[in-house]
Amino acid sequence: MEFKAKIRAIKQEAKGTKTFVFDKPPNLKYKSGQSFHFTVDLKYPDDRGVTRHFTLSSSPTEENIQFTTRIRPQSGFKKTLDEMSVGDEIKVHGLGGEFVLDSDTTSIPQVFVAGGIGITPFRSIFKYIVDKNLKVPVHLIYSNSIPEEIAFKEDLDKMASRHTNMQITYTVTKPEESKQKWSGHTSRVDKTLISQIASKYQNPVFWLCGPPAFVSAMEDVLEEMKIPEERIKIDKFSGY
Repeated sequence: MEFKAKIRAIKQEAKGTKTFVFDKPPNLKYKSGQSFHFTVDLKYPDDRGVTRHFTLSSSPTEENIQFTTRIRPQSGFKKTLDEMSVGDEIKVHGLGGEFVLDSDTTSIPQVFVAGGIGITPFRSIFKYIVDKNLKVPVHLIYSNSIPEEIAFKEDLDKMASRHTNMQITYTVTKPEESKQKWSGHTSRVDKTLISQIASKYQNPVFWLCGPPAFVSAMEDVLEEMKIPEERIKIDKFSGY
């Protein structure tokens, strides 16, 4: 499927992070956690070309579609995005991805581990779970360097307040670099933290998403915990 999507809104989601909201075609069907390719007319040169692959941060239950990305000044594509306005159009194509819930009826606990912008598919999945009132137990572990970089925090907290089986653990690894006071976790996501949370559930499925180095480190932790591969889902955000 290919279509032109008009920007309906642009949100400053967190420090260095923006969400681009588009009108959704009436015949568009997708699953939470899936992705599209987005193509723009570049204003600045970019060695990687005119197209990027973004996971949707919106849920199929919402009236719009959206993606969320870190704005990198060294990227001609991201600089072009940063200067776009409401009403501008982007070409959308290439729906795909298997980083999705297997079933609406699953009761198997799910533990989501996100690093930075790796939160985007999880926001989509959580919104779907809440809107559909699914009973699946979920726990999010969400790591950022500073509090200002936590994307969707207000949104996530509201969802957790609506869903009795949804819990969130935020951790900030460099609170000393922030002007914002932080009283939550300050450790990196490690075996101790994941084991502590996983022990609350019976045979949970683990979802890992974020930059490649973060995801690889989490894979090592789960291997050390002897978690079988069939209970691990992985999505590495490379070169975002």
